[in-house]
Amino acid sequence: MTEAPSSRRTVLVVEDNPGDARLVELFLLGETADPFRILKAANLADGLAALEAEHVDVVLLDLSLPDSFGLETLARIRASRPLVPVVVLTGTNDEVLALEALRQGAQDYLVKGGGDGDVLRRSIRYAIERSRIDIALRLSEDRFRAVFQNAGVGVVLSEPDGRIVQANPAFCAMVGYDEAELTSLRFQDITHPEDVARTGALREDMRAGGRESVHLTKRYVAKGGRVVWGRLTVTAVREANADGTDVRFTVTVVEDVTERKRLEDHMRLAATVFENSGDGLFVTDDCCNIVHVNPAFTEITGFEADEVLGKTPKVLSSGRHGGDFYERMWESLRSSGKWQGEIWDRRKSGEMFAGWQNIAAVRNSLGEITNYVAVISDITSRKQVEERLSYQANHDPLTRLPNRTLFHERLSRAVARAHRNQSLVALLFIDLDRFKQVNDTLGHLAGDLLLQQVAERLTGATRQGDTVARLSGDEFTVILEDVQDPRDAAVVAHKILHMLVEPFDLAGHEAHISSSIGVALYPADAGDPQTLIKLADAAMYRAKHLGRNGCQFHSEAVNAQAFERLALENALRLALERHEFHVYYQPIFDFRTGKVVAVEALLRWRHPEVGMVVPAQFVSLADETGLILPIGRWVLEIACTQAQKWRRERLRDLELHVNLSSRQLRQPELVEDIAVALEASGLPPSALVLEVPESSVVDKGLDAGALFARFNALGLGLAIDEFGSGYSSFAFLRRLPANALKMAQSFVRNVANSTDDSEIVTAIVAVARGMHMKVVAPGVETPEQLAFLSSFGCDRVQGFLLARPMSAEDMDAFLARAELPAALTKTVSA
Repeated sequence: MTEAPSSRRTVLVVEDNPGDARLVELFLLGETADPFRILKAANLADGLAALEAEHVDVVLLDLSLPDSFGLETLARIRASRPLVPVVVLTGTNDEVLALEALRQGAQDYLVKGGGDGDVLRRSIRYAIERSRIDIALRLSEDRFRAVFQNAGVGVVLSEPDGRIVQANPAFCAMVGYDEAELTSLRFQDITHPEDVARTGALREDMRAGGRESVHLTKRYVAKGGRVVWGRLTVTAVREANADGTDVRFTVTVVEDVTERKRLEDHMRLAATVFENSGDGLFVTDDCCNIVHVNPAFTEITGFEADEVLGKTPKVLSSGRHGGDFYERMWESLRSSGKWQGEIWDRRKSGEMFAGWQNIAAVRNSLGEITNYVAVISDITSRKQVEERLSYQANHDPLTRLPNRTLFHERLSRAVARAHRNQSLVALLFIDLDRFKQVNDTLGHLAGDLLLQQVAERLTGATRQGDTVARLSGDEFTVILEDVQDPRDAAVVAHKILHMLVEPFDLAGHEAHISSSIGVALYPADAGDPQTLIKLADAAMYRAKHLGRNGCQFHSEAVNAQAFERLALENALRLALERHEFHVYYQPIFDFRTGKVVAVEALLRWRHPEVGMVVPAQFVSLADETGLILPIGRWVLEIACTQAQKWRRERLRDLELHVNLSSRQLRQPELVEDIAVALEASGLPPSALVLEVPESSVVDKGLDAGALFARFNALGLGLAIDEFGSGYSSFAFLRRLPANALKMAQSFVRNVANSTDDSEIVTAIVAVARGMHMKVVAPGVETPEQLAFLSSFGCDRVQGFLLARPMSAEDMDAFLARAELPAALTKTVSA
């Protein structure tokens, strides 16, 4: 269909009378300012065809046509093009027909010959304009209807008095009534009774002109009694009269906020609980940074919110729990999203406190963790009460030692651990001799004071991990765990015997007692705690019957061995003051020249009765008992003095090697003792080489780096002894100021007949070269060993093949001869 030019209006004249049609045409064309475009049809069929083929702005329709008559003609035109305005032309002035034509959609009704061209043109323009307005209005109504029916929020039209005129589907769904039911109600009928007065007052204020719209949140009572929260905007539509004050109707837009109100109430409740809870609460983000804490958290921990926000809960860490504890916690959080348990934290003041914590992960709609929420209950007081009650139930009130109950529990645990670790447990059963006489003579108060002092001495005679218990009266027990040798138990027993025989001061009265001790060993003597107790008790009675103030093992064989060690220890204690120790020296040779470059100081003990005691029999015992400290100090003084004498008289560049044990390395005064020995002897620090076992280098209980740095600052030489027997890393060795590696003797012993050991020796030499250290090969006893070590590139060598350890006098003569050992002659010449 072709559109007419926008400057001309197209008029379709449907008229079967040619004269009338021509007259209409003349009337319309008579206006030259804005002429119409004329289309003509002599019957209805041609008119309908023209409507199909052309754009038509208005139809002038004669109701009496050859193929149609009356209002049916109008109806068919309207059915074909409902939006095209129609002006009816008729030959009769029939008012009834005119009104009916207008009711059926005609824009105007004109009688032929009843007017002039102006009337006709005005009628056509009016029809076109009115049709345009009708179309726009219909479009507006359609749009409104679409919005009204499909809006996601409720829309309600109501009378000024509140009677509902119309409600859209969204509102009907909101309150559960259909539109027909709502139109029989007023807003008051579905408003919650508590909100009726407030809502009515706001409507009255709007009706009176006080406001044009109202915004409020109120409750509806839906069908069935359900309460619905709505957020309303009520707007007044007023009459178009002179003052425009009368309200025609109101438009109410309602948003259902029931769920939002529920969430707000829930959040308000949660916030109230969070802020007022007696338990400490804190929230972190997914990276464990604290984002919120409540007042109780501050009260419990002492930290204000701004002191912990952005930090992790590690700020509370007490250091009491190991990494495995936190790993188990995170495993639970990862698997189940929650964890609860007892945890010790630290307050801002530094005080530790016990807390029961519940931690839960918070996830979003995608299942991703967004937060963690933790609840802390301070259970310190409860724990203290529990511990106090537990202590009272498990400890003797007089001596504060574990009582019989706790003793049995600890003995069972000690036996179980020893079974797992394949170690020994020693049980000492102690009975006080002559306690009854003290009690009867000086009174019960003195007896109680004596028991308390005995408890203190027993505790002082044992290690921290051992258990001293009071069973009843004057009976005490000691549980020794991780016993390496039965003789260790004998050492403790005799220490106790000596301590308890010393006089006791009982409020000004001196008392003398002694003790009888029985010892039984697990698993050597018994395989269960009860039998162990019986055997130790029996051994104690045997000691008492043998004269008191003594100790007896359940096993006679162990008894003999244990006291053999005690005898050795007692003799060792006297050896230093009786001048039974001697320092021997063994030369260390340079592989290239065959000359002596150093001597190693070696301790020897000449016992007046048994003769020479080899170091393997007493050095470890001296180390265990701590006697190695004064003995080592004496060796340093003697050896430094002798070495300086040889440097002045024999070899100017002679070095002195002195061995240090792990206990000596832990001695705080070690560096001071070395400095004193050097100053007294005049030996230069660079001439003293300290040989330190590799096992001490990797000992976690020793800060080797700091100690060796002090050696280095003093100018001392340092050699790592028994290298290859431990697990020190090369990176660690590189940080130590060591000058030499002294390989383990086991490698030297097997180097000639073991491929593995020869490869290890090669590796040790390579490591030493890489770290610019010398390699010393000790313990060489055969020419084959010497030949192999020479081929590997060792720097220095010592051993029985070349020279045995000798006294200072013999060493002086050896240095004076300045002879190369025969075994080294071939190596040097080669």
